[in-house]
Amino acid sequence: MRSTFAALLSCLVAGALASPLASAAPIAIANAGFEADAAANGAFVVLTPQGWSVYDPSSIIDGASNAVGVIFPNVGGEYFPGGAPEGNNAALVFLAGGQAAEAGLQQTLSATLQANTRYTLSVQVGNIASGTSLPGSSGGAGVFFDLDGFPGYRIDLMAGGTVLASDDNTLAGAIPEGEFRLSSFDFVTGLVHAQLGEELGIRLVNLKAPGTADVPNIEVDFDDVQLTASSVPEPSTLALLLGAAIFGYARRRRVLNGFSRVNP
Repeated sequence: MRSTFAALLSCLVAGALASPLASAAPIAIANAGFEADAAANGAFVVLTPQGWSVYDPSSIIDGASNAVGVIFPNVGGEYFPGGAPEGNNAALVFLAGGQAAEAGLQQTLSATLQANTRYTLSVQVGNIASGTSLPGSSGGAGVFFDLDGFPGYRIDLMAGGTVLASDDNTLAGAIPEGEFRLSSFDFVTGLVHAQLGEELGIRLVNLKAPGTADVPNIEVDFDDVQLTASSVPEPSTLALLLGAAIFGYARRRRVLNGFSRVNP
């Protein structure tokens, strides 16, 4: 009987947590796949992607040795032989300068942080392979870039400029050269949070882990940024469910006990 009761409670609580709104709702992100900026097939362009701003706490972005932009990796090419995970383009954060400082891209959203909500942020993170620039690339064609290794990344979910949750380089060592891998993490608010009502934000960071002449570790690429929100029940709702489960279980036991006495 105890195992039956435990299973019943588990099902009720899991159902309440998993499907309060039936499905997660997407939150609008400007230029989430970095398709709004034109780049020739196989080329990269130094620019600030539309809808995004540069995150540069140490003022190292100079548009040359340290730069952000977009890349159109051609399928079968050197940088990403499989192409971009979504659409044609991906964002790039290229840090080849001598400063040991992080930089990247960020965006403030129109949506605000809500109570009792689960947020799920997912981003494709790329470890670009070495290759030679093609026509249409910033700096011209025929330039070889040694991009072996991986400098590390961080993805931040923010509200009002305060970091709520991050993926701090958990895929390091798990992204093969020339490929992307999915980063995804959750953040759940309760009834009270200091940043409730403040605008949500996303930050994509190249950590610029120290490299060597043989392993320069200078670029991280990002694509297909998605953020969803779904409601989660308040503790009072869970308490009601548990109460209903206990009441139902007790009533069922009384009925079964009475039946067993009548029908030995």
